Amino acid sequence: MKIKLQSIIFMFFALAFMPVFADSWDDVPNLDRAWDGQKTITNKEFEEVMDALQAKQKKKEKKQKEKRAKKISGGGTSLHEELNPSKEITKNTILKDSKEGFLVNVPVDLIIDNAILEKGFYNVIGSRDKDNKKVYINFYQSQFCKGKVEVKETDEDFDESEVDFAKIIPYNESFVKLIFGSIDFNAYALVPYYTKVEE
Repeated sequence: MKIKLQSIIFMFFALAFMPVFADSWDDVPNLDRAWDGQKTITNKEFEEVMDALQAKQKKKEKKQKEKRAKKISGGGTSLHEELNPSKEITKNTILKDSKEGFLVNVPVDLIIDNAILEKGFYNVIGSRDKDNKKVYINFYQSQFCKGKVEVKETDEDFDESEVDFAKIIPYNESFVKLIFGSIDFNAYALVPYYTKVEE
């Protein structure tokens, strides 16, 4: 009995709303003309819209990146420009171990401890004496030490673009200037060179 009563009530409501459903189906024949009057979009316009959407996405990603950087760095700017969160991370140059030495072309015969160091290529290695704290530059060919020069330690970087360097540059008629730079120290020395006297 309950089931019959429920089905009668259901049919009553279904029939009551039937005209509403019928009205909505009256528009079906006009479905063929639904796209009439719509503008066609060219490939260029589509690409412009896609670029705008992608730019919006990139802007959102940039804001999220800055937000993460702000959480890490505490926000604000740093006293050091390269550490500001808005900056891109710069690539660090690989520093050479000064114990490996630097290849230097010696263009003249140098006079070191009253001996002649012949011109040529030498591996130059800087060292500090633990006892007297003096700084020396050693000239090596292969595994043999060919000469040792005491140098003066300095804070000057000699306008070099890299941290690690070793060069011999002209100074005057009798001396060349040996400059050396590494993570450990910067130093220089004026070294006399041998000039042949023509007879």
